[in-house]
Amino acid sequence: MSGRSERLPNEPDNSHNGLSVADFENPGVFTSIRQAVELLPREKRKLLFLAAAIQVSLGLLDLIGIALVGLVAAVAVSGISLTGLPSWAENLLDKFGLADLTVSQLTVLIAVSAVLILILKTVLSALMSRRVIRFLANRQRDVSVRLAQEFLTRPLVDVQRWTTSEAVYALGSGVGAATVSLLGSGITIASEVFLFAIVGITLFFYDPILTITAMGFFGIVVIGLGRLLNRWTQRNAQIITDSSISTLTAVSEALSTYRETTVLNRRDLYIGRYERIVGNYATATANSAYIMEIPKYVLEAALYLGVLLLGVIQFLTKDWTAAAATTALFLAAGSRVVPALLRLQGAAITIRNASVQAQPTFFLAAYLRSKGMDSSVPAADRMTADKVHAHIANGYPDFDATVIVTDVSMTYTDALAPALQDANFTVHTGQSVALVGSTGAGKSTLADVVLGVMEPQYGFVTISGVSPREAIDRWPGAIAYVPQAVALVEGTVRENVALGLPRELIDDVLVWEALHRAHLADFLTQSREGLETKIGERGFRLSGGQRQRLGIARALYTRPKLLVLDEATSALDAETEQSIVQTLDELEGEVTTITVAHRLATVRRADQLIYLEGGRIIAQGSFAEVRNEVPDFDRQAALLGL
Repeated sequence: MSGRSERLPNEPDNSHNGLSVADFENPGVFTSIRQAVELLPREKRKLLFLAAAIQVSLGLLDLIGIALVGLVAAVAVSGISLTGLPSWAENLLDKFGLADLTVSQLTVLIAVSAVLILILKTVLSALMSRRVIRFLANRQRDVSVRLAQEFLTRPLVDVQRWTTSEAVYALGSGVGAATVSLLGSGITIASEVFLFAIVGITLFFYDPILTITAMGFFGIVVIGLGRLLNRWTQRNAQIITDSSISTLTAVSEALSTYRETTVLNRRDLYIGRYERIVGNYATATANSAYIMEIPKYVLEAALYLGVLLLGVIQFLTKDWTAAAATTALFLAAGSRVVPALLRLQGAAITIRNASVQAQPTFFLAAYLRSKGMDSSVPAADRMTADKVHAHIANGYPDFDATVIVTDVSMTYTDALAPALQDANFTVHTGQSVALVGSTGAGKSTLADVVLGVMEPQYGFVTISGVSPREAIDRWPGAIAYVPQAVALVEGTVRENVALGLPRELIDDVLVWEALHRAHLADFLTQSREGLETKIGERGFRLSGGQRQRLGIARALYTRPKLLVLDEATSALDAETEQSIVQTLDELEGEVTTITVAHRLATVRRADQLIYLEGGRIIAQGSFAEVRNEVPDFDRQAALLGL
């Protein structure tokens, strides 16, 4: 068992490198249900408990129906018996004023009443189950969206603790297991346990010895069956959960490394790995389906055997009226209790599966709560496409693109040395600044801190007088970013340039303007589809340079006031790179730019250079000033003939 199980429940492992169900100690059903309830907002928890109470209370109709079935048998047999009705039956008929009716009339009346009540209970249970399932499905949606919202607003270093496959599972299938499966099965168990309790208590007062015997008989069957199936169930749940995550990982890796695996002839290795994972998943799924069927056969056989023994004993030891009434009463109870036992056993198996399968979601939720998420209160208002569109149209008149970095220090988890240490600089509106230095000097980390995707342990950054995240929330589109490797989405050029905006809010004028500035418009003009050109998943229909230029166009679409580029021109040929640099020069004075670059020719015209080494800023100034201060930089410039 992993050391993760030794920590406090809400204290996540900072060295997280993957989520495996085997890493979680089985917390037990009640703990899992409590964790699932904690995912819901407070007002939804009240509705959940109300729905459970209504579902549970329907068991009273079962009790009434069972009692009426026993009364029907007693009345019917009394017509051919010399002993008459049992005293409890006579008292019940007198109480409702039915003692004067004939045996035939009583039999028909009570039988019809029993059937109607049992049918009513079945119909109400079906309707209530539908409402509960819909309620839980809506909660699955709400919880998944809430966790995704909280997860995706965390700093990059927190998000990167999870692989894509783990995050997809924890936010999707894991939430379904925690809500629909776990809470739904919990309500089923509560309603069936209540039914057993009231039926058992009633039968106990009628015939305590027979009731205890019957409960003991079925109790032994159920407990023995549970012991037999529990470990098998948990083991299958672990295999299904791990296989679900591993399948996503295997497919993602195979697609992202397609060229390498093809050239190295390792595709069959991935196929073999995928075959093993899918094989394990298929076997575990089949086992789980079979496990769900076993209780039906066992309990049906137990019911037949129990009724046979009961009838034989009753008719050998009692008069016909009492024997018929008792046998009918217990048979009616059995006809309701055994299906309830099946539902209970099925819910118990489901809840065992779900409590294991939901653990990645519970772990993610606990981690987010440790970072300040409170699922008991409504989530904050989200940014809408209309608001983004309005900000782009207005042009951010009150946004000041001044960037101030003050005493910023940051160390990655488990790193021996800080990635940044005591960084200080100011970028004024309209300036162009270049971050230079050797690989690993901290340039990209500093850019991430400026953008707010990383949070420093010490110091702070302000953009337009507020934190980067607040600036992004207040002026969406005023800050733009171009990474070294642009991530493209399946769809058209238009959809990639105006990333995330719906078609009706995309301004084609701005799209073409951005494409012209990124020197990609000519290519699309020659295409019959134009902005409707499909680029394929991850942009496989475009060259590397075209993908990069599309990323630059995406950043320029919003007409930003602050533009951060992280090796954004490294995938471009020299001629195109020079064209992009010329575009950036044209924006000078209008747009503040912060550029991370290795190519010195790209940054020599920047207003200010900031040279980093080992996470520290060791020189700031013009190209010539930094060259005079840093011998290594001067040597690189001389080798390039600059």
